Amino acid sequence: MEGVTCALGVPTVWLGLLQHLEATGKRIDSVKRITCGGAAVPISMIRTFAERHGVTLIHGWGMTEMSPVGSLSIPKPRQLAEGPEAEYAIRARQGRPLYGIEFKIVDPDGKRLPEDGVASGELLVRGPWVIGAYYEDEAASLAALDAEGWFRTGDVATIDTEGCMQIVDRSKDVIKSGGEWISSIDLENAAMGHPDIAEAAVIALPHPKWDERPLLVVVANPGSELAPDAVIGFLEGKVARWQMPDDIVFLPEMPHGATGKVLKTRLREMFKDHRLPTV
Repeated sequence: MEGVTCALGVPTVWLGLLQHLEATGKRIDSVKRITCGGAAVPISMIRTFAERHGVTLIHGWGMTEMSPVGSLSIPKPRQLAEGPEAEYAIRARQGRPLYGIEFKIVDPDGKRLPEDGVASGELLVRGPWVIGAYYEDEAASLAALDAEGWFRTGDVATIDTEGCMQIVDRSKDVIKSGGEWISSIDLENAAMGHPDIAEAAVIALPHPKWDERPLLVVVANPGSELAPDAVIGFLEGKVARWQMPDDIVFLPEMPHGATGKVLKTRLREMFKDHRLPTV
């Protein structure tokens, strides 16, 4: 009725809209572009908007401390020419920094890492409108900035040779398993590709041998009868075998915060006594 052409929101909002459109058969023909941020966007969502509804989804990233947008993922013409799947993969990244913003990734010792799309490290940012201190909190300010004034985002990321950044995980969410790191975001995005999964979240649970192992928490689409074995079968070949979740649990709905983000703190509390079958 209103003829909206551009809309903005977090992934949870758009997942709900896609479910509504699927259930009702309604259309959003006036909408041409959606900008989405606040959490990683699964490729399946980007593909569905493009192929079923003719909507271009632009993935953005930022923080309140950045006022707030830091990057947008907009493919270059050369990348668009590589075909739709290559385009969707680019759009699923967090993108290149906006004018005035700089990115770098560093190792635990603060040494700058190469921007080759492979090396991953803590993401630091700086720019004229990036926070320089927290109000009346000297301790937090000192912890948030490195010696050169770069702001520590708390994200683990890669940056490729063209300056395109991709969040691997939040430093508090990445799963340490047997000395290797498992990205909860990669597992979640892979699971979200299943047609019967509405939402997915991955958290780490302690393991006596491997230190931590992933637990996949799933909300199935209404009316679907989804079994754990079916999810595992779907993930095979999409993620490395050692990264596969040790267990899958189903919830009627995912806990969300006020902005629509999944509350992993709540999930950790809910499943703190959950025993993995591999223990």
